[in-house]
Amino acid sequence: MSDYQTLKVLGEYHLALGDTKKAIECFEGAMELNNESSEPLLGLAAVSIFEGDYESALTLYKQAASIEPSSRAHAGIGLVLAEQGNHDESFTHFLTALSINPVDKVALNCLLQQGYSTERVEEILPAFARALEEDSTDTAVRFSYATCLFSTDRKEESIAEFNEILRLDPEHEATKEVLSHIAA
Repeated sequence: MSDYQTLKVLGEYHLALGDTKKAIECFEGAMELNNESSEPLLGLAAVSIFEGDYESALTLYKQAASIEPSSRAHAGIGLVLAEQGNHDESFTHFLTALSINPVDKVALNCLLQQGYSTERVEEILPAFARALEEDSTDTAVRFSYATCLFSTDRKEESIAEFNEILRLDPEHEATKEVLSHIAA
C-alpha cells in the first residue's frame, strides 16, 4: 500500500473514531502526496460535516467535484444544500450523482427524501428505475420504487414491484405489511 493510500485509510479510520484532528492531518498529508485525487478532499469534507461546518464542507465537495466529478462529491454537495434549505439545487446534485453511479445509496436515499419533501416524487422514478436496471435484486431500492409508484397513483405497477420483492425475498415483512394494507 502506498503512503498516499495509507494516509487516506488512516484519515477514514480517525474520522470513524471521531478524532477529527488526526483525520485532518492524514487527509492533508494524502493531498500533499497526490493533489490530483479528489479522495482526500472528500475526507476533509466529511470532517467538516462531522464538525457541523457546512460552508467548508460545501467548498470541499465542490473542489472534489471539479477535480473528479464523482457520485460521492455530488451527493455530498446535495446533502449540504439540502441541509441549507436549497432543495431544488440539492435535487439536481443528487440526480447528477446518480447519472454517474446509478446505485449510489446516499444519493438514492437523499433523492427519495427530497422527492417526497418537495412533492416531486414523479421526477425521481426514472432514477430508481435506472438503479434497478443496474441491480434488479436490490429489494431496498425496489421497495422505495414501489412506494413511489403507489404515491403517484400507479397502483398496478406498484403492486407488481411489491410482488417482485416477495419473489426475491419471501420473508420481506415491510412488503407483506404494505400488500395487506393495500388489499384491505
